Amino acid sequence: MQQQQRRWFEFQHFQTRLLVIILILVISLQALVFFIVSSAANRSAIRASEEALEISARSLQTIMSSRLNNLRKFARLLTSDFAFKSLADEKDSETILSAFQSYQQRADADWMVMLSIDGQVIADTLNPQKKIDYTELITSAKMNENGESTSFMLIDNQAYQMVLVPLNAPEQVAWVGIGFAINDILAKELEQQTSTKVSFLAETASPASVPGQKTDEVQLLATTLVPKMHPEFIRYNERNKNHIHALQQSYQMELKGREYVSLTLPLGKAGNSAIKAVLQRSLDDALAGFRAQRWQLLVIFALTTIAAAYACSAIARRVTKPVIRLAHIAGQISEGHYELIGDVKRSDEFGTLAVTFDNMVRGLIERDQVRSLLGKVVSPAVAMELLSRKIELGGEEREISILFSDIRGFTSLAEVHSPSTTLAMLNTYLTEMSALVDKNEGVVDKYIGDAVMALFGAPIRNPDDPQHAIATALAMVKALPALNEVFSAQGWPPLEIGIGVHTGNVVAGNIGSSSRLNYTVLGDNVNLASRLESLCKKYQVAIIASDVTMRRCPLVAFRELDLVRVKGKQQAVGVYQAVDYLDQLSPEQHQLLAQQAQALGHYRRAEFGPAMAAFSALPQDNISAMYIARCERFFTQPPGPNWDGVETLDEK
Repeated sequence: MQQQQRRWFEFQHFQTRLLVIILILVISLQALVFFIVSSAANRSAIRASEEALEISARSLQTIMSSRLNNLRKFARLLTSDFAFKSLADEKDSETILSAFQSYQQRADADWMVMLSIDGQVIADTLNPQKKIDYTELITSAKMNENGESTSFMLIDNQAYQMVLVPLNAPEQVAWVGIGFAINDILAKELEQQTSTKVSFLAETASPASVPGQKTDEVQLLATTLVPKMHPEFIRYNERNKNHIHALQQSYQMELKGREYVSLTLPLGKAGNSAIKAVLQRSLDDALAGFRAQRWQLLVIFALTTIAAAYACSAIARRVTKPVIRLAHIAGQISEGHYELIGDVKRSDEFGTLAVTFDNMVRGLIERDQVRSLLGKVVSPAVAMELLSRKIELGGEEREISILFSDIRGFTSLAEVHSPSTTLAMLNTYLTEMSALVDKNEGVVDKYIGDAVMALFGAPIRNPDDPQHAIATALAMVKALPALNEVFSAQGWPPLEIGIGVHTGNVVAGNIGSSSRLNYTVLGDNVNLASRLESLCKKYQVAIIASDVTMRRCPLVAFRELDLVRVKGKQQAVGVYQAVDYLDQLSPEQHQLLAQQAQALGHYRRAEFGPAMAAFSALPQDNISAMYIARCERFFTQPPGPNWDGVETLDEK
């Protein structure tokens, strides 16, 4: 025994070590190497991009500072020029504007303006659509020791960096402003120098006077990004303008599937708008070299894994071959196809396993043969109950729904047909009805001649057993016309059936002797279900259910028939006709059921005159005629003061 256990352990350890552990180690090691290399390459690319962005930021600051200094020098020279002072002293806007256009080209400027001392425009090369407030700019210049100021201006959705200097002759007579545009030309100039994508933004705060209102908070002034990236770029900056940009650190941004390492630089203020520059380096371009090598690395890893798997498989093939056959046969058995392994021509544990397995298969074959035979004698559900539990006499009390169905006048049919024809008719009918019981999760307990006794709730319980029982009864009645067409094609007479359904506590279990058992149910409620089936003849309806079952079936429309005391019972039982599902009834049928219930209400309250009138107004059938006759009888023979509306039945 110890030797067999040692060999079993070695066999399992061998396969696990070769086919699982080695492959897991190889793949895990390769994945770890790949992750480390990828992470290092990604960090290196980000670090290189950040360094390039810092250089680009310094270049941008240098370019803008240089251009601003040049404009300041030019403005100082211009305001100290005697000819320009004379021109300004005349305050001829047209002449000054013409001179500005000439000076603008020499200074490489995009905008020149002359203001009066109080900030009124004398000449402006931009001619903006809206009036510009220069108060803040002038105030800043007055506070400066040189009398000058610099600022960003946002004019007609275009940003300018401007320098404002005083014009003295010799006392100050005006202000001269000169500026350059923050535009695509500036962005492209920087991109050519640094190979960096450059964008300029204006972030405008929402007016405090309109809480919750969102204006154009982020405006794209200039960019070297391709146009299809612009909307996504603006949305990203709108979402993150108060977080990432405030850190003044690099961050990553994805635009149209491409990753960019980005850096936001605050440049200055233009009124209530912040002017910022966003510098971006493509992380995809930085990783291009590694990604080309990455595929080579993946190919090497894949070839190594395949080689390891092939080597392990080759070594373990002889060991695993019997197990593979065993697994194949086990799969066939799970699908119901029994097959023996046979002689594997080995004397080790595999040979022992094959013999044991074949013995198990033979036992399964015998068990299925017993189950198949038993399933033809009793319901398959009962057969499973008997096979899965310890078979013993006795049972348990449980609530179930019992259905009895019977063919009307079948004894007379049997008298006029041969036994073989009668048997064929009965088998055809019972096959159809039994299938409906199975479909609705019921169990055929027994066939009593042409009658069927079906159980819902034993041996298998369901929360909707009463509903399933009534659904089966309705399905039986609805299936009868098609079945009668089959009978007619065979030259057989049509059938009519009656069905009784009741729900109550019974004793369910194996009943009989120690040598012969029968799984069934016993109790007074079983007898009541049988009595209800018999009442179908009296009331001339197809389905009668007890009041207990009716209350458990909210989806079905019922017609109350009577309140009866059947033979052998003292307690009155309400009996109801199962009509159909509520959603299948027409409005006229719903109204008719309500009128029938109203007529029956008069009768129960001993209002026999109104009851007789109400029943007479209904479509005449056996039920209406029955109640009209009762009312007429009570007119001549009034019931006693203790009359409870219960009809006592003497027949079974």
